[in-house]
Amino acid sequence: MTIDEMLEKASTVAIFGHVRPDGDCIGSTLGLYNYIKDNYPQIDVTVFVEGFPDSYRLLNGSDKTQLEYDGREIDLAFLMDTPSFERCGAKGAECLAKAKFTCNIDHHISNPLNLCNVNIVEPEASSASEVLFYQLNKDKISKNAANCMYLGVVHDTGAFKFSCTSKRTMNAVGDFIDKGCDFAKIVNETYYTRSYKQTLITGFALEKSKLALDGKVVYSYVTPADMERYDVKPFEMGTVVDTLREVSGTEVTVFLYPVNGKYKISLRSNYFVDVNKVVSNFGGGGHVRAAGGDTELDPEVAIAKIVGLIKEQM
Repeated sequence: MTIDEMLEKASTVAIFGHVRPDGDCIGSTLGLYNYIKDNYPQIDVTVFVEGFPDSYRLLNGSDKTQLEYDGREIDLAFLMDTPSFERCGAKGAECLAKAKFTCNIDHHISNPLNLCNVNIVEPEASSASEVLFYQLNKDKISKNAANCMYLGVVHDTGAFKFSCTSKRTMNAVGDFIDKGCDFAKIVNETYYTRSYKQTLITGFALEKSKLALDGKVVYSYVTPADMERYDVKPFEMGTVVDTLREVSGTEVTVFLYPVNGKYKISLRSNYFVDVNKVVSNFGGGGHVRAAGGDTELDPEVAIAKIVGLIKEQM
């Protein structure tokens, strides 16, 4: 069943992403939102996502999102860029449990492929935004929808630096540009810039970073007191791990920061370490080269365990 076939049967649609939404989460949810608004004006559609960086506000429809599902009846619910109900944000699991029909669009290798009535999951894709693009009717994609999906692709490929970037990915980008996508503005204002307070805490994390395993691992963490001192929220911490990743000679980057009484684990690798396998020991998941999880351990203890698991692969 195609997305258009699903939409033709629906009067009310809800779109959800994961907790602490990143660029691909926002890009895919708003990409689908704009596609529906452009082509199915009779549908009552709402995107439910938690807080996200202000820079993403340049996307059409970003001002229409709601922070939490409000219990309304839904004909069709989409779960975007999310491999488990535990990772679903904005009380989306509650809606997905009672919606008349559901669809999961994702690219995580850890996805069990059974979350919804229809599961469109492509682990080889760069992003959920790429998966979404190839499920839509290209002739019905507007500039607004293209802008959203382009942002998602940019962020999950590290501006096309990561190994998940493929010819198929770049073909999608070419189509976004043909649609009039604001490609230079989006990459400059959402990927290569950050707020002043984000810059300060990134610098702090870099300053306290350390190397392990003969320089093959770089790691750092911040505490609740650090985040309070720099006045940053968890959703503003997503770019720190990618900045740490720029340390030359490293294979794996490890960064921890506090979220809801636990520490969020963010792992990135360059060439051969399977970080999805590492975080599976913490109940997490993701991709071979980018994955995350949570821990209640002291950050120093958690990092020591993570480094040990990385060492097993090296």
